[in-house]
Amino acid sequence: MIPIFKHIEKPEAIEYFNQNGYVAIESSLDKVLLEKIKQTMLQLIDVEREYINKKDYTDYGFLLCAPYYADKHPEILEIFENQDMLDFIESILNKWFTIYLYTNNCIPPQKRPSKAAQVHVDVPRIIPNYNYLLATLILLDDFTNENGGTWILPNSQNMLEQPDNDYFYKHAIQVNAPAGSILYFNPRIWHAAGENKSPDWRSCLIVAYCKPWVKQRVDIPRFMEHIDKSKIDKNKLQLLGFHSQTPSNFGEFYGTTCDRTYTQPFV
Repeated sequence: MIPIFKHIEKPEAIEYFNQNGYVAIESSLDKVLLEKIKQTMLQLIDVEREYINKKDYTDYGFLLCAPYYADKHPEILEIFENQDMLDFIESILNKWFTIYLYTNNCIPPQKRPSKAAQVHVDVPRIIPNYNYLLATLILLDDFTNENGGTWILPNSQNMLEQPDNDYFYKHAIQVNAPAGSILYFNPRIWHAAGENKSPDWRSCLIVAYCKPWVKQRVDIPRFMEHIDKSKIDKNKLQLLGFHSQTPSNFGEFYGTTCDRTYTQPFV
């Protein structure tokens, strides 16, 4: 198993992250909440498959934008009430970070995902000694060798060229960690999903965070246009990107605070 730090060991965890490009921390998220989210994610996978009208596609097991479903499944946003998690992310990205991507990674039983299982990085650009993105895996199941725990190549975040498979699997480690753990990693690190040889789904959430001036993977505020935002507190709206939208007219740029769509500091 990889080392799993406690939240009270944050300085040591940050040092480990800076050296290795990843770190696992024992979660303080509610277990009942995580189980509820897991069942929701497994249900929504087939809902989304019907939306795009395809029975088999490379992203099967992922959702394009989990907050889209928050009106019927408010538990999707409840994870952002966990201050331990938010504090750690702030330690890496500083204040005012927003959500770049919120999806899941659920690997079906006895299936190797064709896309995520390839050795890859999540972003193509390196800015030396500067963190502008941070990825997290929130484990909804135990990660094991059998069910496809993620493979990570330690300290590879500055490696420009993709390692060949022989080198990668010789030097990479496979994440073995209990459900509820949170794996934080530099999205420049080389990694790959494992092969699920078990009879059950292997589930986790993927939430990536970014500086507020970074364009989101998908436009989360527009995806959530059908949802009554008055029921979502201001801290979650900030995380979701509602305070850092690109202006589309003069009023959204020059207007009062309530009219402007970008109200966050440029940090």
